[in-house]
Amino acid sequence: MLTLTVEEKQFISRLQDRLERVEQRYQEELTDFLEPRLQLVAEEYLQSCRFQRYLFYGGYEGAERKRLLLYPEYSTPAPEADTVCLLRFQGKLDFVNVNHRDFLGAVMSLGLRREKFGDLLVNDNGFDLFAEPEVAGYLQQQPLKVKHVPLTVTEAALETFQPPEQNIKEIHIMVSSMRLDTLLAHGLNLSRTKAMELIQSGRVKVNHSEITENDYLCRQDDLISCRGKGRLRIGEQSGETRKGKLRVCILKYI
Repeated sequence: MLTLTVEEKQFISRLQDRLERVEQRYQEELTDFLEPRLQLVAEEYLQSCRFQRYLFYGGYEGAERKRLLLYPEYSTPAPEADTVCLLRFQGKLDFVNVNHRDFLGAVMSLGLRREKFGDLLVNDNGFDLFAEPEVAGYLQQQPLKVKHVPLTVTEAALETFQPPEQNIKEIHIMVSSMRLDTLLAHGLNLSRTKAMELIQSGRVKVNHSEITENDYLCRQDDLISCRGKGRLRIGEQSGETRKGKLRVCILKYI
């Protein structure tokens, strides 16, 4: 069971209200975009209530930020119909050094709350943004610049979206245990002491939950993220050496 923060308990309270409206008024309820941790919190709560009429949708398969749709009995939801829009921002960026943070900052400067839009994915000419239909019109009307370069925006069909390929580096290591500090140090090329400092300072998450114990034991397929340093996924374990060391593959997102 997840240990909830004050903000997450408040989120559960609002989710309870939504469930009551679904059950009593037989109407669909739709949240804003939820980051992965809140998706876990929501799913754990819904399962504890034995409520199964829900789905998450972020605009494409593999989306990180998703909206949660709750629906009543005898309803057949079509989440792609009116829950998410795809906006394509493009500009002449050939001679400008821009990154994800620059684009996100430009969108946030328009006064939108982060939960009103989902994944932002950078491409060669700009970025694609998944947003709530209620704010898509606003985004299309606002002039947007990044590093003084104006961007044009058009709405695109969801089925035209092609997720960018992720660059992944395989790191093969031998460790005595699956301790978080050990795997983090190897995966990010850090000293064990530095890895422990990052964990204890609350900058490391495993499967989107903050972990502050250095000796936390990871498992295959766990996702490890370190704020400001990057993300790792624990890959296949291929047995032990004669001295009892574990052979582990770490996948580093670059």
